[in-house]
Amino acid sequence: MILLVEDEAITRNAFADALRSEGQEVIEAADGIQALSLFGKSHVDLVITDLLMPKLNGFLLVAQIRATRPRMPILLISGYFSQDAGRIISSGSAEFMQKPVDPPDLIAAVQRLLH
Repeated sequence: MILLVEDEAITRNAFADALRSEGQEVIEAADGIQALSLFGKSHVDLVITDLLMPKLNGFLLVAQIRATRPRMPILLISGYFSQDAGRIISSGSAEFMQKPVDPPDLIAAVQRLLH
């Protein structure tokens, strides 16, 4: 199951639809707080998250996920790249895709991370 975390509803729906069309099971969260709740209640195999979100951003979400599931595959998706994002990626904690993301590229990354 994929946990998709994106505060922009249009983007979240587009990504979820693309993944579901490829047979993936997707649960959706609009922010990091909602994502942590779903993460704790579901068997998640992959987290896809935006970086800049209200309530709990993607950086803190990744840190909290890593605290409980250090090997969880995580894909960061953002139009914003910072030193913090670079540190997360270079540490091997997550992969990164720059927005805008084409659905075929997203699907290819998901297939790679799940296998």
